[in-house]
Amino acid sequence: MFFLFVCFTFSFSQFSINNSPSKIETVDGVAAVVENNVILKSDVMQQAFLFAQQQGVDPSKRPSLFENIYLQTLDQMINNLILYEVSLKDTNIVVDQLTVEESLNSEIKRRIEYAGSARKLEEMFGEPLSMIRAKLRLEIKKAIRVESFTGSIYQSVSPTMIDVKMFYNAFKDSLPASPENISFSVFEWPLKVDLTKEIETQEFLKKIKNRVLSGESFYDLAIEHSEDLGSASSGGKLGYFVRGSLFPEYEEVAFSLNPGDVSDPFKTDLGYHIVLLEDRVGEKIKTSHILKKIKSGDVDLEKNKLLFSDFLGEYDVYNYVEKFDSLCAHFSLEGSSFNGIFPKTPVSSLPDFLDKKSLLSTGFKDIIVGEKSLFLIRVWDYNQEAVFSLENNYNEILGLTRNKLINDKILDLINKEKENLYVEKFY
Repeated sequence: MFFLFVCFTFSFSQFSINNSPSKIETVDGVAAVVENNVILKSDVMQQAFLFAQQQGVDPSKRPSLFENIYLQTLDQMINNLILYEVSLKDTNIVVDQLTVEESLNSEIKRRIEYAGSARKLEEMFGEPLSMIRAKLRLEIKKAIRVESFTGSIYQSVSPTMIDVKMFYNAFKDSLPASPENISFSVFEWPLKVDLTKEIETQEFLKKIKNRVLSGESFYDLAIEHSEDLGSASSGGKLGYFVRGSLFPEYEEVAFSLNPGDVSDPFKTDLGYHIVLLEDRVGEKIKTSHILKKIKSGDVDLEKNKLLFSDFLGEYDVYNYVEKFDSLCAHFSLEGSSFNGIFPKTPVSSLPDFLDKKSLLSTGFKDIIVGEKSLFLIRVWDYNQEAVFSLENNYNEILGLTRNKLINDKILDLINKEKENLYVEKFY
């Protein structure tokens, strides 16, 4: 409600209403011009469809509401380009190319996952992946420059208590209810697999590789032995992909092979693989693989629980909760990804492995056995859904007040700079 939305104006995929990727329909015409920057109607339509989806709006059923979303989107994109033009005057802003490439790779990976494959992504846009990357890179550079420029505005805004009270009195009737939430600390203990089981798995895959080298069909062996449910039935075939699409360990091995080579066994988060490189075309490679997972039966659960208990006992965490919280915040073991302290976390957003009912009371909980880890949870606060109040939600209201002041300051800057720039909107 109070955020200035800085979005990419890149004319990428139109997300269809049924949430399935489809080929982009080109919308001809110029929607707006800001200095030398042109916003096409297709740019606006793509973003408007995305916003409509996020709000649960079906354009075909609520055309007038979608028209409002379209017009708001166009205004946002114009404002973003005005900020970009203003940011060009600041010669101290340097756009780090490494940051650009990291953001680009992450966004390309997300879009490939959405489309289903790199080839399907190219089909959707009717362009090669290299062209898609080039266009998106330009928009990411613009977004990073704008973010750097507006950063000084964010730092300069510090609401007073009077500001917070004025904001609350003005908007208290429209503030959302504070959701049911818990505050908790969690420490993750990754389950250690019996080393002999890992060795047995590697030896099994080595034998599979030797059978392939002796003339047996890799695809037939994948159908018989692979535990990747998504590809086993098709002989382990994963099709073409580019770097950044799969596990880094998988890509490192696959890209090092020559067509026709079969890799030695290697490990990813899924388990152990061997890979057949089928083809290489430019930046893309085509592979098939055989996966053997490390099953829960390969883990001595009681031994892991004992090791975890001994570790917790060394720090006496049950008697000194501050030690436990410190461990959660600052200490993690290799393979852990969910350590931390999580204040006021909405119950609706808790991960699936947490038993929500058991977390509605404070204190330490029984050790949770996950698929790959053990977890110890300490709940230190629980709040039911409630209407916002200054007494109970001051920090949240402070944040909303700050966002409102920042938004107002940026909009004032945009309106002032509009007078110095060529801005024209078409309908």
